[in-house]
Amino acid sequence: MQHGKRNMKRLVSVAIACFIASTVPIGSTPVSADPIDFAATIEPVLREHCWDCHGPDEANGQFRVDRLASLLSGGDSGEKAVVPGDPAGSFLGKAIRHQESGYEMPPDSDPIPQADIANIERWIAQGAKVPEHYGPAEEPRELTHWSFLPIKKPVPPAPGGIDGFIQRKLAASGLAMSSQADRRVLIRRLFLIMHGLPPSPQRVEAFLADERTDAWERLIEEVLESPHYGERWATHWLDLVRFGETHGFETNRERPNAWPFRDWVIESFNRDNPYDEFVREQLAGDALGADVATGYLVAGPFDAVKGQDPKLRVMQRMNELDDMINTTGTAFLGLTTGCARCHNHKFDPISQTDYYAMQAIFAGVQHADRKLPLPEETRQEIEAIDAKIEQLSNKLAKFLTPPTKALTAIDDSDAEQSVARPSYRPAVQPKKNVETLAPVQARLVRFTIDETNRGQACIDELEIFSGETNVALAKAGATATSSGDFVHPLHRLEHINDGKFGNDQSWIAKQTQNVWIQIELAETTTIDRIVWGRDRTGKHVDRLPIRYRIEVASTPGQWQLVASSVDRLRARESGSDEYHFEAFDQAEANQGHKWLAERNELQKMKADLSNSNQVYAGNFQQPGPTHRLYRGEPAMAREQVNPGAIEVFTSLELLSDAPEQKRRLALADWITRDDNPLSARVLVNRLWQYHFGTGIVDTPSDFGRNGTPPSHPELLDWLAAEFIESGWSIKHVQRLILRSSTWQQSNRPRPEAMRIDAASRMLWRFPPRRLEAEGIRDSVLSVTGVLDLDAIGGPGFSAFEIEAENVRHYHAKQKYGPGDWRRMIYMTKVRQERDVVFGAFDCPDASQAVPRRSRSTTPLQALNLLNSHFVLQQAELFAQRLERETDTDEGRVQWSWNLCYQRPASPEEVADAVDFIDRQGLVQFCRAMLNTNEFVFVP
Repeated sequence: MQHGKRNMKRLVSVAIACFIASTVPIGSTPVSADPIDFAATIEPVLREHCWDCHGPDEANGQFRVDRLASLLSGGDSGEKAVVPGDPAGSFLGKAIRHQESGYEMPPDSDPIPQADIANIERWIAQGAKVPEHYGPAEEPRELTHWSFLPIKKPVPPAPGGIDGFIQRKLAASGLAMSSQADRRVLIRRLFLIMHGLPPSPQRVEAFLADERTDAWERLIEEVLESPHYGERWATHWLDLVRFGETHGFETNRERPNAWPFRDWVIESFNRDNPYDEFVREQLAGDALGADVATGYLVAGPFDAVKGQDPKLRVMQRMNELDDMINTTGTAFLGLTTGCARCHNHKFDPISQTDYYAMQAIFAGVQHADRKLPLPEETRQEIEAIDAKIEQLSNKLAKFLTPPTKALTAIDDSDAEQSVARPSYRPAVQPKKNVETLAPVQARLVRFTIDETNRGQACIDELEIFSGETNVALAKAGATATSSGDFVHPLHRLEHINDGKFGNDQSWIAKQTQNVWIQIELAETTTIDRIVWGRDRTGKHVDRLPIRYRIEVASTPGQWQLVASSVDRLRARESGSDEYHFEAFDQAEANQGHKWLAERNELQKMKADLSNSNQVYAGNFQQPGPTHRLYRGEPAMAREQVNPGAIEVFTSLELLSDAPEQKRRLALADWITRDDNPLSARVLVNRLWQYHFGTGIVDTPSDFGRNGTPPSHPELLDWLAAEFIESGWSIKHVQRLILRSSTWQQSNRPRPEAMRIDAASRMLWRFPPRRLEAEGIRDSVLSVTGVLDLDAIGGPGFSAFEIEAENVRHYHAKQKYGPGDWRRMIYMTKVRQERDVVFGAFDCPDASQAVPRRSRSTTPLQALNLLNSHFVLQQAELFAQRLERETDTDEGRVQWSWNLCYQRPASPEEVADAVDFIDRQGLVQFCRAMLNTNEFVFVP
């Protein structure tokens, strides 16, 4: 009997299976009992329709149908072309059925016949078996590109060190190094490259007179120990990490607390912070006691005005994360990781999955100021201020209670509703105000606002309670209306009773007069409490209703006043009206005013101290799941991706729910591992670039297959190995460079060498180049004698006059004074704007990372240096200095040559210059000196 039941069940199951098979939708082909013969049925179709573009001779999108590994991976699309056993999940099926826009296959010929498509889907459903010659399921991932191979320290050829590698390369081309530059050239070159400033004439003369054998080494150490070293090298790094002190985009609002990151970078270079720690702190400084360093993560542009469309807001967030991912890839690894946002990288082994694994690393980072722990001395100072404030508050207490008065309705028609009150209620507060009512029946509740502390009225939530139940909620059936709504994506009428708090979930009135907001309850209800606030998070205090009345009605039009501001203390920014000095005699009142003024000043001091440790270094929160996005489209999420790095190099072994901070730490630890083949190579190449003008690899942020190969590969690896062995010391590498004969060569051109290597890439001479914008400006201020070298760190100075509207407008200053005569690194970095004079010298606007500045030559550069208000003023100051420090025109010419060029003028130069001064005047002579090539070039 039991056996019969089992047979019956089996028959029913077979019948059901047959029915399902007859109704399976296209793309979900069931497994057939008859196995598909791949060679006879599938391969001919692929050869006919796919082979030309995706076969052995052509692999568009790095996808081939004749290799199993490629079929399973899908090439650049990032989608798995074939998922054995799952036709519906296989991208190949969607492509040949023309279900994926942009990937309709074949694109330029007739579609594949339906019968052939069905066979392909059956083949996939049966496991996608292929002949052995289609290769393994996964191609061996051998890293053969030069920059992906481990760093191996070569033995330098004679004479050893940097010079051995350079001389061998030159000899192979029939070239030799140039002779050593003279000492005047060397010290000028050293100071301009390492400090971005010319040396003083006194320092030049001291070096010329130093006959010690190690005079050059001593000078190098002096330069490396100077605080101006960090100012110079921080400029390069801030270019690289797209540092700016405004948000960019259309509003371009200021970031007043961004400057501490700039100062942290300067200090890191000055103390030779090991580069591995320097990197780790920028990625995860909040875990390493270097909170300011995470300013790196949010140093880039930020679209503070979020779109009204939720899809646009998601895309804006994707762009924020892309900025962090791409900057991290290019700055630390020399890889263009951002290319994998929409598809697998076309040149380097970075998959789309790798990109979203890195996105999961940064997914919890938000652009924001962060309050850092206060130093102990600051906390003690605040405690002392609190004690004084408490003492004054106790003295002022007797002035708080005014004489008894009547609470009278604001509208004279409601005078009969006057009620005696013994004292005033506290002034209204931005965060939360409670109106306690005698129980009253209401269907309509109207909040009328007659005055605010500033601007149109704003309320984040209007709560109406019956006992413990908020009956004002829209989900409870209540309906909101108003006198008019300010149209803005963040501020809407529905926010008044949606149960959410904060400025981003608030209502703002359209007008400033005759303003009201009204809630109609689902039914007439007994209410006993109304709660409202301007911003329950406490971040915003403007737009606060300070004169208002609340009325209720069971029948429309029959309003009854139940609460108002008439019995509240008057709230003003000074707070003086909270006290009622008029009830006391003149002497007591005067003393009360004095105590109040003293307390207000102490409260301001406390607020300034409490906010003194704010820094624009991002906030962090635990992110949700991250998905790979097909073609980078947020609406086309695919499989979930765990936080990680580039799989071909490493696995961070992080789970999907790994703590946010741990994710960034794991990435930082991998980037700075001694066996990471990229990090050290990339950094020493950057150092070489800033010393010689061009890196050993002249694509400094692209060490991938699309970058250029190194001109001296063994030298690059030798420097990288030295760098790691030194404990990642940047100054160690710079000592090696500065002590080399290669760096100390003359810059003089030689005709025979120019014919072979006109660009001096093989370094047969030191390649001269023009100073960057900062070096030119700082050098001008230095020789005119007004550069303030003592003003180190802190908030910067601005090159602009600012129109402080919602959308900022920056207008170039027309007048400059001592406050503007600091080093240019301390000039507030306004995104999308350039300094009117020196911005023309290829100064980046911080909209994107700049690994290597261009060096253009344009008429505007010459016009700015010749005619700008800034340079004309500096020419006058230069003339005043020459007149102050020398007595004759000949002496002034010689002194100007020493100040500007660090050399004496020849007799012919003196004669020509004196003749020019006689005809044009000293100011015009000084103006000409500041415009000479010799002044603005590194020799």
